[in-house]
Amino acid sequence: MIYIKPINADLPSYLNEVILRVIADAHIGDGLFNKDRLAKIIKEVEDNENAYCIIDGDLINNATRNSVSDIYAEQYNPEQAIDILVDLLEPIKDKILAITEGNHEERTSRSAGISIMRQVAKRLGIGDKYCYPTFLVFLSFGKNQGRDNRKTVYSIYGQHGSGGARTSGGKMNYLARMAQTIDADIYIHAHTHLPAVFKKGFKRVDYRNRKVTHREHLFVNSGAFLDYGGYAERKDYDPPSKAQPRIILKGNERKMYGEV
Repeated sequence: MIYIKPINADLPSYLNEVILRVIADAHIGDGLFNKDRLAKIIKEVEDNENAYCIIDGDLINNATRNSVSDIYAEQYNPEQAIDILVDLLEPIKDKILAITEGNHEERTSRSAGISIMRQVAKRLGIGDKYCYPTFLVFLSFGKNQGRDNRKTVYSIYGQHGSGGARTSGGKMNYLARMAQTIDADIYIHAHTHLPAVFKKGFKRVDYRNRKVTHREHLFVNSGAFLDYGGYAERKDYDPPSKAQPRIILKGNERKMYGEV
């Protein structure tokens, strides 16, 4: 049965700001995987008390005999790639809010019934943070001055995503359509290797007070940790950007924004 699994992430009230990073599309095992870039983001999360992260799939390239990826071009076999990933994430395991599969990890799920990212989560001791195919995080922290110093709460909905759009607009349409599924504050999507951040406003009907309030959704598409070449170059895809979006959330007021 597939269902949306809520995760409650209750952070300290003394935090006035949280920086959230999305780690996805590292493709460990691919010869173009840039380990230094991934290690840099992980180190930033480790060294900053108010930094946390979400693991959003395709961390492992996971080529199989029937997949698009070339099994003979892999740097590591799946077991070695899992070991590398666990070692990389170990220092920030307590800062991971959610962890999910990507389409590359799903290859093993479909062929062997084994969830790679569930096993990674268990090895890290955060099996309760594993969600598939989507995640919904209720993140609370700080002291909201407008709500009697109660914690500010944000809802974050995401998935690795799918779709093979070639244009930037087409890729962003996949991200924007997530708001048709569930009403959340922040939507996170990966897969397309196109880092982007944008907001959309909407009017919410307040039945209790019989009025309409203005709200905003924040949409974030993560980047990849790959150098250019190989399959992407053969297919004439755009070289991946080296940027990795940051989501900034305020604790003393309800304010959120992203930057690339």
